[in-house]
Amino acid sequence: MLRQREILSLLSQGRSQTSICSIVHCSKRSVSEVSKAARDTGKSYGELLALSDSELLTILSPQDQVLVEDPRKAELERLMPEVIKRLKGKHATMQFVHETFYKNQCPDGYGYTQFKLHVSKYRESHDYSYHNDYEPGEQMQIDFAGDALYLTDRNTGKSQKLVVLVCVMPYSNLPFMMAMPKATTEWFFHGLNKALEFMGALPKEAKSDNMKQWVTKSERYSLTLSDGTVEWATYYSIEPTACRVRQPRDKGPVESAVNHLYHYIYARIENDVFYELADVNGRIWELLDEYCSLPYKGSSRWEIFEKYELPNMRPLPQQMYRFRMRKEVKLGASYHVCVGSERHFYSVPCKYVGQMVKVMWDVTSVEIYAEGKLVWTHDRKYDPYGYTTEKSHMPEAHLAYEHNRSQNAAMLIDRAQRVGPFTKWAVENILQRT
Repeated sequence: MLRQREILSLLSQGRSQTSICSIVHCSKRSVSEVSKAARDTGKSYGELLALSDSELLTILSPQDQVLVEDPRKAELERLMPEVIKRLKGKHATMQFVHETFYKNQCPDGYGYTQFKLHVSKYRESHDYSYHNDYEPGEQMQIDFAGDALYLTDRNTGKSQKLVVLVCVMPYSNLPFMMAMPKATTEWFFHGLNKALEFMGALPKEAKSDNMKQWVTKSERYSLTLSDGTVEWATYYSIEPTACRVRQPRDKGPVESAVNHLYHYIYARIENDVFYELADVNGRIWELLDEYCSLPYKGSSRWEIFEKYELPNMRPLPQQMYRFRMRKEVKLGASYHVCVGSERHFYSVPCKYVGQMVKVMWDVTSVEIYAEGKLVWTHDRKYDPYGYTTEKSHMPEAHLAYEHNRSQNAAMLIDRAQRVGPFTKWAVENILQRT
């Protein structure tokens, strides 16, 4: 309307259409249409310019002729709720619904192409998204990234798949990311602890989707949290909540964070080769700190988090929660206990053979209790069917055998060294395999 008033004003000054086009930056056709519409009213340019915008719009832009609506469209709109309902079926496709439902109801209706076009437009116009407002320090959202990262075995060169945990504070969009060998319960809660340590404080609420590590049963109006979730949340006094089933928008910020971290972190490490889990996470956390320091909303994610969220969060406890698996077994003659799905064996002081011992473990350590007290702690190992043996746990006969074996090995290596370096290398490799 502002442009049309400008054209009318220049016409009232007697300017040519060419000069008006140059001044207003429009086509001659636009000037001609305004000029013709003004002449048809029988009013002067001054009278037209004195009218309100709505009156002038009615004169210069008369309503187009109303088109006769296609009856097929009205019929499709009537059936649209049922069409959308059927499209939500587990294996339904647009073409399947068109052939098996719509054409049965409307034999003379739209063909597949027009049907698909109208249904797509309907979906777009009815796809409402509620805007959630998040309070600073209120909620931490949790999810696993869909794309994996990989470790490489030094000896075989084979790749081991890693799962990736992502958490985010929605107000500042401060994310946390960590790679893990498995998505088991023990690794999951270890990852959540690392997320809390990264943020340096506790949120009031933690929200996840319906992953089995978090909930055991989810219904429309209630959910049953897993024992691990209840234990973890109770320890930190955090309220655990879950999304509605198949409603990813309930945790939109963490879904968005995953996509952004794909572009910033995954893109920078996808061609790197990692042999140790610590190396993967070290590189991830280095890039994560860079990402959180990038300009964001006139500041950075770190600065927004520290200024607005951190003051509203509770401090971390002196000791972080440990989710530990546990079992009680009778110690066998081998004085070793088997732990984890990798079935690694850990030694127990041999004096407890024949007694009941309690074993508790998490992703970092294995604790062994006997007679109601802690008798030893091992670092957790993950080589399948391997043995971790503390020499002080061995009987004297076993220690003597171990000593003789090491002496024999040392003698063989010494003799091989006298022959030459290649002989020494060959003997050492043979001894390592025996």
